[in-house]
Amino acid sequence: MDCPKCGAYNETDVGSCLSCGAAFPAEDAAAPTMMKPSAKAPAGRLQQAGGPPKQCPNCMTLNAASFKFCARCGTPLTPSAATPPPKVAGWPVAKPDAKPAAAAGKPAPPTGKASAAARPAPPPPKPGSATRPSPPATPPKASAPKARARISAIARDGSRSADYVLTQPETRVGRAVNDGEVKLDKDQFVADEHALFKFDGDQLTVQDSGSENGVFLWFKERQIQSGDELRIGRQRLRIEWLPDEPETPAEQPLWGSPDPGYVARAVQLLEGGGEGDVFPLKQGENLIGRGSGDVSFPQDGYVSSRHCLVTVGDGHIAVKDLGSANGTFVKISGAAPVAAGDLLLVGEQILRVDPA
Repeated sequence: MDCPKCGAYNETDVGSCLSCGAAFPAEDAAAPTMMKPSAKAPAGRLQQAGGPPKQCPNCMTLNAASFKFCARCGTPLTPSAATPPPKVAGWPVAKPDAKPAAAAGKPAPPTGKASAAARPAPPPPKPGSATRPSPPATPPKASAPKARARISAIARDGSRSADYVLTQPETRVGRAVNDGEVKLDKDQFVADEHALFKFDGDQLTVQDSGSENGVFLWFKERQIQSGDELRIGRQRLRIEWLPDEPETPAEQPLWGSPDPGYVARAVQLLEGGGEGDVFPLKQGENLIGRGSGDVSFPQDGYVSSRHCLVTVGDGHIAVKDLGSANGTFVKISGAAPVAAGDLLLVGEQILRVDPA
């Protein structure tokens, strides 16, 4: 039947228009009514409506999904009034507790902890890309060698001008030694390899390496041998016995100055290797100083007035420093033990042995 108001086609003339809801004119009871859809009905016009049929909450008649009013009784088919449709062949029935399916192209969110098999595999490496090896483990840094002694360079005013730490069993001294050693490259009287500091157990020794100018050790009092060299201020002296005179028969005695009993001598050694003055030394005590004494050097400001005493005995010579300002030094031969506080003369450099 066509609706007299909107002209829409309706399958039945009972009730109201399915499109606009206008009531149809009443007819007799023999008028045909909409038949209940059979199991095959959804495949017909109801299925073409584009969704599951709507069931009227009043008369329980099934209506097409596009109907706004019940085709039998005219009751509005609002979403709130709709009830879940019965099971009809060909229509899927949604479960009340079923969760909505994931949108097309988007994976459903995980509902729990994924199993190991469900976890995605890591992507394969890109062609041509090499796996970067892990860096090697950094070895622990070796601890710094322990300092065993310290050599301090002393300036002319008594201040410390440089420090050299001794950590190795052997440490060289010279102009051309390594940076970690006692390098004295500003002194022309120091050889390339002048001396060697060496530890013999816990004992530190110093040894001349065959230099022309030698290594001199400070002392207060000691016995020396004939031929030993001393450094007193700016003076370098060799102390030795007088040579024996040849016994030659003489027809008469030789006349000369009175002999005070000289038995030894101090020979002045000059720069360049020559010999200067010779000072005879008598048996007993011989004073060396700047202003007075048996041996004096009035022009040397580094020699004290009473610098040292040389005692000549029967077969031995001893030297004693008298508290001079610049000390008395003897040239060492071989390896000489040194201790903290000892002073050394290497070229024109004064080196002091200090504890580490």
